[in-house]
Amino acid sequence: MPRLATKFNISWLEKVDSDGVPVKRWLKQGAQLSSFICTLCKTGDLYCGNKGWQSIERHMDNKKHRDNLKLLKENTTFTIQTEVNHNPSKADSSSSNISKVTLASRTKKFSFSDQVTRAEALWAINASRHGYSYLSCNESGDLFKKMFPDSNIAQTFNMETKILSYVISHGLGPFFHRNLVEDIRQCERFVLCSDEQKNCQNNKQLDIIFKYWSVKNQRVVTRYYKSILLGHAPAHVIRDHIINSFRTDGIDIKRLLMIGRDNPNVNKTIEKLIDEEMKKVGGELLKLGSCHIHVVHNTFKSGTTTSHWYIEDFCIDVWSWFRHSLARKEDFIKISEELNETVEKNILYFVCTRWVLLGKVVNRILSNTMGNFK
Repeated sequence: MPRLATKFNISWLEKVDSDGVPVKRWLKQGAQLSSFICTLCKTGDLYCGNKGWQSIERHMDNKKHRDNLKLLKENTTFTIQTEVNHNPSKADSSSSNISKVTLASRTKKFSFSDQVTRAEALWAINASRHGYSYLSCNESGDLFKKMFPDSNIAQTFNMETKILSYVISHGLGPFFHRNLVEDIRQCERFVLCSDEQKNCQNNKQLDIIFKYWSVKNQRVVTRYYKSILLGHAPAHVIRDHIINSFRTDGIDIKRLLMIGRDNPNVNKTIEKLIDEEMKKVGGELLKLGSCHIHVVHNTFKSGTTTSHWYIEDFCIDVWSWFRHSLARKEDFIKISEELNETVEKNILYFVCTRWVLLGKVVNRILSNTMGNFK
């Protein structure tokens, strides 16, 4: 065994494979420090001293492993290897170390019509995410029929301009809007942001966005709520649209924390009118200035300036050192892979005006430095 062989890292058990299955369901450390065992494939000790995690990834791409994983996910009876009882005093010490586990089927049975509808809905979601135009999807059905001639779903698939528009507007739109409303009802406070701009039809449009702590996702999220076509709409009309939308969706206006704007000098009257409506029901907007994001960033800036650590200059210097020399960057990646394959190889760039991200950049530098020399 090489002296610098990569040892089995316990942190690998927290990873997931390409299908999103936690590897700890089948991955275990072998008898040697540089080996691993796949209980799914009932293997012996597999060596990972040369490639580390890449050796495990190579095993995951094995056809036998993927077939076993498919059996584990889908249906019936699957055989896994368990620990052998090494205690000779027990009568059953020579018993088999193979056990059978019966798994309930997680696959919901869909009718053929539902399968076609599911395929069309997935295509509509994909078109929305990537910004495909409706016209560009006109020939998608014919293309899928030629690509998959043996698929009955592809032969029935039909997603032209009008159908795609209908599915997005009357199917996906209400579904995601309902999920947003259910999620925002569970949060204590939320921020209402507005973005005023022209749309593709050259109409003045006000997009309303929510920022809040999502109980479901356990993090701060930014979600689109709805759009208002303005024209010559005065401030009280926009206020009425927002208030009525909250009432229709059952959103408590008292949970509104503050209003964010895309420009500190616009929509001041709207903020004043909404604040008056909140005071009628015992609430009030939190006023931190024209832009609350600037206030938060400037707070971090004041903290770093007062500390006199000049850590931001160091972060920029480290990034510039590797950014302007491809040879240095290549040497850094090569050395990092030899020392510790699990450490991130990219140095993050720090922008002086985004002070909140300074901690993320510092943590990356520390992980690159300390992780390579553990």
